[in-house]
Amino acid sequence: MNKVLITGGAGFIGFHLAKRLSEQGYLVDILDNFARQNMDEELETLISSENVNFLKKDLTNSSTWDELPLNHYDIVYHFAAINGTENFYKRPVDVLKVGCLSTIYLLDWAAAQEKKPKLIYSSSSEIYAATLKILGDDFPIPTPETISPSIEDVKNVRWSYAGGKLIGEIAFFCYAETHGISDFNIIRFHNIYGPRMGDKHVISQFSERLLREENPFVMYGGDQTRTFCYIEDALNAIEKVTQNSDFIGEIVHIGNDDEEIEIKSLAEMLFKINDRRVEFKFLPSPEGSVQRRCPNIDKIKKMGYCKTVSLVEGLKTTFDWYKANLTRIDG
Repeated sequence: MNKVLITGGAGFIGFHLAKRLSEQGYLVDILDNFARQNMDEELETLISSENVNFLKKDLTNSSTWDELPLNHYDIVYHFAAINGTENFYKRPVDVLKVGCLSTIYLLDWAAAQEKKPKLIYSSSSEIYAATLKILGDDFPIPTPETISPSIEDVKNVRWSYAGGKLIGEIAFFCYAETHGISDFNIIRFHNIYGPRMGDKHVISQFSERLLREENPFVMYGGDQTRTFCYIEDALNAIEKVTQNSDFIGEIVHIGNDDEEIEIKSLAEMLFKINDRRVEFKFLPSPEGSVQRRCPNIDKIKKMGYCKTVSLVEGLKTTFDWYKANLTRIDG
């Protein structure tokens, strides 16, 4: 039976991954310090399973890694992060420390083991967010994994998250070169959404504001475009990456490549699903915002992945969850 460690397993993607793996019979250790997520009924139910163990620890403290067993885990999913654009501005030091320190300590811990676990590192499309502005019309859409990472302005704390992820990617290749860590993949997630994703994602924020009947509906940069990948599809893709042996040591995009949509149209779709009409009020986008984003996912498709949940279906399921849980989120 495979033994799995999931850092950030109390968060959005980590929680759903832990739940799926536990249902498949894996022995799952969840490591989290609740930097973003609190203990809730869903997490309590998950960690009450016989094959799930919860460790509340700070990944930015090196002693945490000293306490973990060596030569024990078969797979480590390093998904710990403080995400959400609002956090990038309000908590940049915390965001950066989790992005950098936890990854370096993970790699030090992995390098010390004789039986090295397979490592899956959660990165983000944010690491090349500024490349679009630099390349302009030459920026490829859909965007491949080979696009050059870039940060537009080091003085803008918005890049605390992207900077941490970029350092993490570099660290993996450095440790592969010098410490024999070869069985790994770097996943760049592109706008994963679904139930229990917190309140810092555009879809969750729109859902909550719709439920509170905000009108006029204020939007920042409604003409920006994104593609969104529902959590179940993201989990299917993660499974493909974990099991695949043809792309070991490579970067892999996980996202949706065929439903690029303006943020205004996304809001309109959500309102239509719920039979609501509002007046829009548009304001300028925050400095550093990305105008357009859509990933090339040919690599994951070669592993056998295909999307199963449309944006309309995913939005409805996600909204229904937030409707049922709005009181808890507010509390």
